[in-house]
Order: sequence, then structure tokens, then C-alpha cells
Amino acid sequence: MSLENLARRPWPLRILSFLFWYVREFVLANGQVTVEVLRPRRRMRMAPAIVAIPAASRTDTEWTMISTLITLTPGTLTITLSKEHGILYVHGMFVEGRESFVAEIQEMEDRLLHAMRRDVGDLTRPVQAPVVAPVEVDEDEAGDPL
Repeated sequence: MSLENLARRPWPLRILSFLFWYVREFVLANGQVTVEVLRPRRRMRMAPAIVAIPAASRTDTEWTMISTLITLTPGTLTITLSKEHGILYVHGMFVEGRESFVAEIQEMEDRLLHAMRRDVGDLTRPVQAPVVAPVEVDEDEAGDPL
């Protein structure tokens, strides 16, 4: 079911739809990781990467839910998030390309937000990568490392 059709469904059906969708994705990811673990080392197809993913989550509950679901899905792990910049940093075992990996995670987030919000509302994401400047640390305040 596409997300446009999902948005027209009553809220309880969106929750059920998300649960069935997530269980299916969870089982498929378990199978993919199991096959990879059992495959001889020279034939492994892992392509690990850490990817910054623009996110549409706004509340603490939404950030917690999407981070937890990503981490529960075999082959993916939420490393950290930046609520200020609206970015999730996710490690993936099978990242064939950045765009496809971002699309997979954003689909999970979209489905989750459709299930969590009675009125889905704004699902826009940041379009520009944040500019993060290094913070200078005063050595006197930093203390002795050992």
C-alpha cells in the first residue's frame, strides 16, 4: 500500500498496517543477515556504511520510536541523532547506495509517523546538510587526560 493511500485510512488501520509492514521488514532483514553470516567469507556481500539521513520526526517520542525500530531491524543501527538539524546517523550492513538506503529508512519513518499521528501533518525533511564547526576547548578547563 502506498503512503498516499495509507494517509486516507482511519488511524487504527494505519497502526495495524504499520505493524504488519514492520514485521515483514523485520523477518526479511533477519533472513538477509542470516544468509550473510552463513555465507563463506570470500563471497560476503556486505557493504557497511554510516549514512546521515534527513528525518521528519519532531517529538521526543517520534525520535525514540524511529531510532529504536532502526536498531531493532537486523543489519541497521542508529548511531546518534541530531534533533537540532533533523538528522539520523545510521549504520547499515548492506548499503548499496546512499540514496536507496536513505529511501528505505525514510519509508520506515513515514510509515511510523502515519501510524503515530492522528493527523499526519508535515513530513518535510531538511534538504541541506548541517554545517558543524569544531568546538574549541580551553585546555585549562579540559583537565588532565590521565
